Amino acid sequence: MGCVMPFLNINGPMVIKLRQARRWSQEVLAARLQCQDDDISREVLANIETGRTQVTDKHIRALQKVFQV
Repeated sequence: MGCVMPFLNINGPMVIKLRQARRWSQEVLAARLQCQDDDISREVLANIETGRTQVTDKHIRALQKVFQV
């Protein structure tokens, strides 16, 4: 049997939805998050979106500012 990786966050699908609604690439969103003092790479963002990485409180605050939600 294969190993099933647990889904580590429920925020990923919403991040994708908000990012795509603004027609931003992952690179653009990562750069905007970095401007909010959230040191996040495109790779980490991709892992957040796919549920492979836990979202920290710092990430959530930065995402709220960037998406203005």
